[in-house]
Amino acid sequence: MLAFFGGLGGGLVFPILPALGLKLGIPAFMIGLILSANRISRVLVNVPAGHLVGRLGPRRMLGGALCIEAIGVLGYSAALHFGHAMWWLLAGRALAGVGTAFLLVGAQAAVLSLSDKSDRGRKTSTVRVAMSAAVPAGLVMGGVLADVFSDDVAFLTGAAIIFAGALFAALFLPRTPRRTNADSALHGGGGRPAGVLSSARRPFIVAAWGFNLLVFLSMQGVLLATMVLLVKDRGIHLFGMQARGTSGLIMAVLIGCSALVAMGIGRAIDRVALRATLVIPSLAALAGGFVVLAEGHTLVLLLVGAVLIGISYNGVTLPMMALLGDATDAHQHGPAVGIYQLFGDIGGTIGPIAGIEIGTKAGLGPLYIIVAGLIALTIPIALWLRARERCAGLGSAAD
Repeated sequence: MLAFFGGLGGGLVFPILPALGLKLGIPAFMIGLILSANRISRVLVNVPAGHLVGRLGPRRMLGGALCIEAIGVLGYSAALHFGHAMWWLLAGRALAGVGTAFLLVGAQAAVLSLSDKSDRGRKTSTVRVAMSAAVPAGLVMGGVLADVFSDDVAFLTGAAIIFAGALFAALFLPRTPRRTNADSALHGGGGRPAGVLSSARRPFIVAAWGFNLLVFLSMQGVLLATMVLLVKDRGIHLFGMQARGTSGLIMAVLIGCSALVAMGIGRAIDRVALRATLVIPSLAALAGGFVVLAEGHTLVLLLVGAVLIGISYNGVTLPMMALLGDATDAHQHGPAVGIYQLFGDIGGTIGPIAGIEIGTKAGLGPLYIIVAGLIALTIPIALWLRARERCAGLGSAAD
């Protein structure tokens, strides 16, 4: 539930900020930077958050994370009232990123530690469903509230909902014993980034980090930042809405499909002999979705492209998250997930900046073709990884 509240704030901004930024006269590069600011701050916070997972109880970590994120969302509203809008938006986005770093790393590290090979796919999928369901809710809420009422109403509503999540955490989450420095020392350096990389299974660990970077770069970076511009450029309307509302609903379809896949793929991950088997067709479908968007000039084709991307990207991230858990020891889960999220946020930082810059100069069609080609180039890596997984004996419990 708390992952849902946190993801809501992330989805809220994408139907609004690109068009709002242009309206306010903010340069395209700075709009991309604002959209990426949360990931830039997460780049700095993810690894420390991974180390704090075992030391902070869920009440402090998740409740505090949501409070920080809500304050950041209030910064978007301040941009509409106090002048210097670009700097308010940039600061609010960066602060929200600090909160989501603690929320996402804490939730994902916890689920790896509370699972084993027999049920890791199902448990990681449960957390991802909450995250995935939140983003379409935020996209729809942001786009519709902005169209029907105003951008400010959308921002204030999002902040209120996230604050409600923080209150829920303070009232209902348990206090759990926190790991001390002495506890961590018992594990030597294995819980540090260098210790994680010294593992004989580091090809699987690095591959998980790399594929997360790819998904964040393509889907959560380039696509989320440019969809509203694509809809506006091609004059597409859904239910009579303008670009913000239409793009919000299209992205909601995309991420709604991803949530449905996440609900069903967990058992498949646990049953398939080799986790990487599911990654290969998912990469092909993900690349195909970007090709359809590049060539699509009708609402139907945009929805087809969105569905292809929606049903595929969790087929990359979830098996790789399960494989990351298989390849690391329990005391390494926090740092490994912190770096996993770090790589994702690097991709999510580059994506909006490069996406808006390339899209506004070279065109959105060529931009999506470039992304599709990049994804296709990683399919041989997934094939190699599957072969290594068999040799290393990291198959699932069904093997």
